[in-house]
Order: sequence, then C-alpha cells, then structure tokens
Amino acid sequence: MERRKFIANTAAAAAFPFIPKINLSSSGNSNDIEELLHKHLPVNFTRDGLNLSPTLYAKLLEQLTLDDDFQPDSYGLGGMIHQFEEKVALALGKEKAIYMPTGTLANHIALRKHCISKNRAIVQYESHINRDSGDCATTLSGINLISLGGKNVIYNLDELKYFLEDNSHGKVKTPIGVLSLETPMRRKGLQRIPFGDIEKIANVAKENGIALHLDGARLYIDAAFSGKDIKEYTKLFDTVYLSMYKSFNSVNGAILAGSTAFIEGLHNERRMFGGGLPSSWQQIVIANYFFDNYTIRYSKALQQFDVFKSLLEKSGKFKISALKNGSSVFKLMPNSSINSEQLKINMDKNQIFLPNLNKADMCFYIKINDSLVYNDMQELANVFLSNC
Repeated sequence: MERRKFIANTAAAAAFPFIPKINLSSSGNSNDIEELLHKHLPVNFTRDGLNLSPTLYAKLLEQLTLDDDFQPDSYGLGGMIHQFEEKVALALGKEKAIYMPTGTLANHIALRKHCISKNRAIVQYESHINRDSGDCATTLSGINLISLGGKNVIYNLDELKYFLEDNSHGKVKTPIGVLSLETPMRRKGLQRIPFGDIEKIANVAKENGIALHLDGARLYIDAAFSGKDIKEYTKLFDTVYLSMYKSFNSVNGAILAGSTAFIEGLHNERRMFGGGLPSSWQQIVIANYFFDNYTIRYSKALQQFDVFKSLLEKSGKFKISALKNGSSVFKLMPNSSINSEQLKINMDKNQIFLPNLNKADMCFYIKINDSLVYNDMQELANVFLSNC
C-alpha cells in the first residue's frame, strides 16, 4: 500500500478520545483483525509491542483460530507450533528452533547446553541473564557467570582480551563455554551495542573457541535502528533467543534457535525445568500473526513517529531526542510551562498511555512501537497539545 493511502486509512480509523467496547460475537478474517486494531487499539508509549487488552486479545484468538489450517499443539509439540518454529528458524537463518514459555528459560537452557563441559559463561554485568534471572544459571546448572563491563552497555575489547588471557593462567583450567550478548539492553534504556563492536567481540570469542549466544529479545527493534539485516546479526552467533511477547504481542513465550544438533531434544530440558505446558497455541497463534510483516509494519511506525515528533516540536511545547546508540526509547521533554504529571493523567483519560515522569531528568522515556500504525498522528498530536 502506498504510504499516503496507508496514513489516510489510519486517520479514518483513528478512535480518539473514546475507545469503544468490542462485540465478542463477531467473526472474520485478517481484514477483520486489522479493522479491529484500527478501531480499538490505543496508543501506548510504554511497551515494545501493542499491549493488547485481555478483551482484544481474546477477540484476536477467536478470529485467528477460525482458520481451517489452525491446529493446536500438545505439550509444545506438533500443530501450528512446529510450523511457527520452522518459520522463525528460517527468518533467523538457523537450522532449527524451539518454543520456550519464557525468555529466562530460553537463555538458561542455551547457556546450560553450551557449558556442558566448560562451566563458565561471559555476560554483560547489566544483562538480563546476570541481573534479572535469579542466578538460575548458577543455582540450577552450576554455570559460573563472569560479568564484564560494569554499568556500561558493553565492555571494551581490551577488557575482554585481558580477562581471557588472565583466565588462561589459572592453576586449574576453567574454560569458557559461551559468551552471551544482550542488545538492545533493557536496563540501559534499550541502548544498542554498535554492530561493529558485536563483530569484533564475536571474532575474539571464535578465536578462543568460545560459543556465542545472542539474547535478542528485542532483536527486530535493534535491527530497525542499526539498519542491519536480521541475519547479519544471527550469523555471528551459535544460538539466538527471540521474545514472542515483546514485539509480537503474545502474553508470553520465546524462541530459541540454533543448529539442528543443538536444538534437537531440548523439549526434554524444557519439561525438566517446568516448561512442559499442556498447550501453547494461545501464544503462538498471536505471535505468528504479528511476526508476519513485522519489519514493514515497524518501519511504518517509525515514519508515523517522525510525523508526530515534528508536529509536537513545531508547537514549541515539546522536545523529543534519541539516546546515544539508542533504539526505540526516546526522551519526551515538555517545556517548563507544562504540568507534566497532569499531562500524564490527561493522556490516560484519552487512552494514550505514557510512562511515569522521570523526575530526575524531567522527561518521559517513551517507547516507540507499532501501535502508532493504527492511529492518526495529527489527531494524536492534537490530543497532546490540547491537554497540556
């Protein structure tokens, strides 16, 4: 669809400030789904994805399971889950993929298998694996996490080389099984590791016989801002984790992809760690819909954001700026004449959801997502400007 027609259609479907209730008795196809999203999806600046309400999620499940090809899985095996695993593996340039109920489990199982005979893993200090996984890799799998980089998004190459050299001189050999990288990094405002740095780190790891794992929970967002193709990232890594709920709007779920030899049989570890759910189709059917054409849709969202940014800044009431090596998080700064806390209250009433005000920086750290695609930017800007 041409961009002008796309935006015009979006404007026609925008629903500000009232979001009507959904009639759950109707049914339809993908055109019906897009119509539902245009009519009922508010703008959120708080999530990586659409932040679907329970009612809208249920409606999408109803619509998507009407497809004659829909087949539920059984304990994460067979049915559409297998087809989705194959689709994502192909998109990531990997031989095989497996569904995991959480990203924490996907990362843990990846590190666990990489470290079967080498029980050390290098991670960023601020990574999800190191800071937000409850020491699961150490407690459950005996993996010694070596964290580098301190409060920075990524350590420098010299720090890595120094550690590897120093580690090689221990009285008892303690080989490194895997080096894991998270980009963009949640704890650092979704700042990205510059792609050139990823390549250099990957080369050093390979020279030292260390496997590479990518915590790519938000990989598609990272690629949208770096301009790199997804497979340019994934070819550098032996295994890749991709979140299903962050960009692709399922309630939960993750994909772990790698070689056939690596992924084969991991459903046993999945079950061992409590991930053998009786069914997961409720997550996959949603993720599958939004995975298709995500790159095109997110590109349109960024175009919409440029329009919105321009409209707000022309008013003189707001300034919006990107973070260094940033991705989807931006600083929205109201001018000093605006009561920022009241602004958030007003926006909530209009079904436009902002994060809490960062009082230290006097700004909102907003996230850009594809909810912008389903709403008109002129109308969105008008609501901001009339409520500040």
